[in-house]
Amino acid sequence: MSTPFTQILFEAIEEHGLDDLKPKLYNVLEAAVNGQSGKARKEMDYIYIEIQDRISQLAIPPNESELALHHPTMSV
Repeated sequence: MSTPFTQILFEAIEEHGLDDLKPKLYNVLEAAVNGQSGKARKEMDYIYIEIQDRISQLAIPPNESELALHHPTMSV
C-alpha cells in the first residue's frame, strides 16, 4: 500500500521545518473539501515542487556573507 500524497507533503514539511507551508496546504485541503478537488490537486502539485526546491536550497552550504549575517560576531 502506498503512502497518501497528503501525508507525504505534511511529513516533508515537518521533517525540513517548512512550517510556513502548512497554512497553504490546509487551505488547499479546505478547497478540496468544498468541491474544488481538481484545483486543489493542482495546487498540491505546486506545493510539492516548492517543498522540493526549498529542500534542495537547504542542502547548499552558506557562503561567507550568509554566515556573517547569521553569526555577526564570528570571523570567517
